[in-house]
Amino acid sequence: ILTYSRMRYHAMQAAKQLEKEGYDPEVIDLISLKPLDFETIGASLAKTHRVIIVEECMKTGGIGAELTASINERWFDELDAPVLRLSSQDIPTPYNGTLENLTIVQPDQIVEGVKKMMALRI
Repeated sequence: ILTYSRMRYHAMQAAKQLEKEGYDPEVIDLISLKPLDFETIGASLAKTHRVIIVEECMKTGGIGAELTASINERWFDELDAPVLRLSSQDIPTPYNGTLENLTIVQPDQIVEGVKKMMALRI
């Protein structure tokens, strides 16, 4: 699970839930988006052969799109499943906190994404 900024907390909550269910998730907090830490990403991919990107940005034109392109260019043959991007909805972010939470990725969505990805066989 690649993530950064505020989504790190959601990814860690999801990882705890996944561990309780018998999964062994690896969460990488990218910390720096420029330059991206491709060494760490590549080492993780060599181990897991899967990538889920969790970001607060909208899916269209976000960091996740660039990460996906870079991962596919560098390690396409290492992937056992397509890269999964969990991003905010492509709508303006509401001002109200309750409505904002409905537009951004929540821990339960990350858990569900991991389960779906682990069930994929290519």
